[in-house]
Amino acid sequence: VGIPFFLNMMSSDSAFDASQHLTKLGSKKLSQFIEKTGPIDIPRRYGDDLLLGLARIIVGQQLSNQAAASIWRRLETAYPQRSRLLVALADVTTPDTGLSASKQRTLSQIMELGDGWILRIAKLDAEQRSQMLLKVWGIGPWSVAMWELFVLGHQDQWSDNDLILRSLSEELAADAGFDRITLIEAAAPFRSYLALYAWRFNDFLKASRE
Repeated sequence: VGIPFFLNMMSSDSAFDASQHLTKLGSKKLSQFIEKTGPIDIPRRYGDDLLLGLARIIVGQQLSNQAAASIWRRLETAYPQRSRLLVALADVTTPDTGLSASKQRTLSQIMELGDGWILRIAKLDAEQRSQMLLKVWGIGPWSVAMWELFVLGHQDQWSDNDLILRSLSEELAADAGFDRITLIEAAAPFRSYLALYAWRFNDFLKASRE
């Protein structure tokens, strides 16, 4: 089940508006980086399949992007048909998945809940969506935020459970001369774009140190 058209919020117009808004937050480091990078759209990192997008996020919990992508490729290779993949993910005894028992348990639960459940959740408002998803064992705030951001394309999503976002927001807030929470709140309604720039800025800093 893909994203309903009314939930697809990603657009170049939003990316441009976000870049303009975020350059005015007071951080010289951030504004210079945005001017250098330009507007960036929210990527569909986990595809537009609502249920499998959530599954991919569960797979990626506490793993590097590279490790998570490797596991997901293995699953898609073993089960190329969507129907077979859903069955495999629903079965906690499926062998050679590379997944922990806890992740298999969570994936089994969301597969049993199914497409109808995830589509109903997608039609709720953001707070209700979060409440419903957090009821599922093994789904925490980080997973909800990643689903909102990279599957639904929500433009005002932030995950304070993400270590990179916490660290970079501290640095950018100090550069602006006020506290981190104030910076994040001031980024609304484009906090998803602040997250995207922060992750990209972190990659830039890592590369410059190598």
